[in-house]
Amino acid sequence: MNLFSEVYAGQYDGLYASKNYKKECDLVEEAVRRYAKSGTANLLDIGCGTGGHAIEMSKRGYAVTGIDLSQEMVELAIKKSEKEQLSKQPQWVCGDVRDFAAGEKYELAIMMFAVIGYLTSNSDVLAGLRNIRQHLKPGALFICDFWSGPSVLSVRPADRIREVKTKEGRIIRSASTELDIATHTAAVTFKLWALSNNLLVGETTETHNLRYFFPQEFSLFLSSAGFKLLSLTAFPSLDDPLKSETWNALAVAMAIDD
Repeated sequence: MNLFSEVYAGQYDGLYASKNYKKECDLVEEAVRRYAKSGTANLLDIGCGTGGHAIEMSKRGYAVTGIDLSQEMVELAIKKSEKEQLSKQPQWVCGDVRDFAAGEKYELAIMMFAVIGYLTSNSDVLAGLRNIRQHLKPGALFICDFWSGPSVLSVRPADRIREVKTKEGRIIRSASTELDIATHTAAVTFKLWALSNNLLVGETTETHNLRYFFPQEFSLFLSSAGFKLLSLTAFPSLDDPLKSETWNALAVAMAIDD
């Protein structure tokens, strides 16, 4: 089954209505202020989803290209961005991080919401990072977050059920997780029900396989792909150190000379 199917994609913004995209974009811009050595006018957003980060960064004056593997998510991003009064609309591409071709070099790239975890094998991680590097100018920044291995193994993901009220009704989602410590992956099975006037209008079941990473491992991946790790902290901070309870890590890296 394809991930982020029409039902899941259609309910995505409702599920994550509380996600603070503006604050996360503030974090990206703070990383730029601290670490960028050159301009950052054009931005590549990999795994852009329905466009939360891309649209906000466009409002801030960046020329943005959003990449996502899900055609359904890309179509929702296009509809959302067209409703905004943007001086320049983002470009949207449906493509795989491992081999997409955007046709230009960028000065800044982001990969937020632990999207890099969808690259589960070592070869896929390297293919994705190397392709991102090929799209960046030397000195460009790459900012991403990921599930931190020490926390995943010490805290462990719990089964959970979430209910969200929307304009159309309610969304109910259950999530259960199985860890494979040999491959550093978590198989998260989502079951989702969309209701309107207490009537079921959509349902789906998807299993998302996600990679979690350890600090030295991730640094090695970056180095092998042509990046230098500048900062690795507890998301969403550029200052707080990683701890055993830190579920998400924030990495800031720089594309080194070819």
